[in-house]
Amino acid sequence: MVYASHKQQLEGGEGEKPSWIVCNVSCDHTSAPEGTSGYTRATIEVVLYCQTVCDVPNPTRKDLKCKIVYSASVNPGGWAPAAAIRAISQREYPKFLKKIAAFAQDLKKKEAIVF
Repeated sequence: MVYASHKQQLEGGEGEKPSWIVCNVSCDHTSAPEGTSGYTRATIEVVLYCQTVCDVPNPTRKDLKCKIVYSASVNPGGWAPAAAIRAISQREYPKFLKKIAAFAQDLKKKEAIVF
């Protein structure tokens, strides 16, 4: 699958911390034409929005919270029962959010807090 990804910081309103948005969308590419590999090609449209929330003047890492909005539209291609796709999604999305939260906490735990 070939996809384009864009990350952008969004300025918050008065009293709000900046937020980030990441958008991923699958796309066609001449180096990987569809139908030549014998596999069915999936398509995706994913948006992840994150906003830091903190009401403490000199926060520690424990004072920080993050609002996350995650939306994904995934078409696995071919034929798959809708019930199976829903069951997999309901199981995998929470795992993904836990993994990305743990990754972000581990990555930044020793760095200074910067807004």
